[in-house]
Amino acid sequence: MIGSMGIRTVAERTGVSPHTLRYYEDAGLMISVPRDAGGRRVYSEDHVRWVSFLLRLREGGMGIAQIRQYVDLLRSGTDRDGAQRREMLRAHRAEVRSMVDRLTEHLEVLDRKVAKGCAPNHFDTSTEGEQD
Repeated sequence: MIGSMGIRTVAERTGVSPHTLRYYEDAGLMISVPRDAGGRRVYSEDHVRWVSFLLRLREGGMGIAQIRQYVDLLRSGTDRDGAQRREMLRAHRAEVRSMVDRLTEHLEVLDRKVAKGCAPNHFDTSTEGEQD
């Protein structure tokens, strides 16, 4: 297979351990990983891209069950036009956007606290107003 690589190479390129790659496969989160005659996993660039995408989903808060559902749609061929997977990603994007907005508010409070000091009488954590 042209461009094939072993599990250690994929681990190094994606920043996840070989153990994690095996877990992803066992948990049904990986696209199909072929094996060579000796039973060793044979990965391609598609796998590297997939693991990178999977990490984005996980780091963005998507749960294992949701990712498995996404992969099942991909494998089954029932979502040929990608509409269901696209909707899943849109919903996840909305959740990530909401999380970013909340974190931005938290950051603004922290910025004000750092700028004005952390005196014991400054307890206001609202995002509006000048009191801290």
